[in-house]
Amino acid sequence: MKHPRPFALFVLALAAGCAKQTPADVAAAAATNDEDAAVAAALANAQAKRDDNASPTPCEKDFSARDVAGILNGAPTLNRYAMNAALGEKENGCALGTQDAFVDFSIHAKAPPNGDNRQVYAMLTSLHDPKGTSLPGVGDRAMWFDVHDSNVPGMNEFDTISIKGEMICMADLHFKEGSPGEKAITPARGEALAQKLGALCARSFAARNS
Repeated sequence: MKHPRPFALFVLALAAGCAKQTPADVAAAAATNDEDAAVAAALANAQAKRDDNASPTPCEKDFSARDVAGILNGAPTLNRYAMNAALGEKENGCALGTQDAFVDFSIHAKAPPNGDNRQVYAMLTSLHDPKGTSLPGVGDRAMWFDVHDSNVPGMNEFDTISIKGEMICMADLHFKEGSPGEKAITPARGEALAQKLGALCARSFAARNS
């Protein structure tokens, strides 16, 4: 997500000390002069191998690859790492996609120290650049943010953020710039795309309230 996020950056900085592959690795990959190599390195760093003994991620227990069929073309694979995953809640983050496009998904139930997730939601949505548009029918509140530069080098990004009770859901679509990325995602754009990403949040909210 391409905007200042003090809480998220603080969480990710802490996580960097205990995760094998972190957003710092992704940022380091951007230093290469070869953009294609940077994209490949960033995605490789974000890839977590499947572990049959690990707790299932939201991409397995709340929804599945078939639920991103209206967003991504092709056969998406599971990554057990989400760039937005909160410290201590890595099991609540995951990604589904290919090298050309993927959905980075996370749902946060834990509040930060000396705060609550409603404050975090307000901060995330108010600091975002570009500015967001209200998305009805998802959680208690939701907003979507149109295509902008991704933190993953050589990619674009489209974000949906929602809150229900104290749970924050973030569903970000990253897709490669140019023809490869456009071919890797379905034609849905704007609110239509936001609704598809928001549906993943709705499924995850429902799974936790059942």
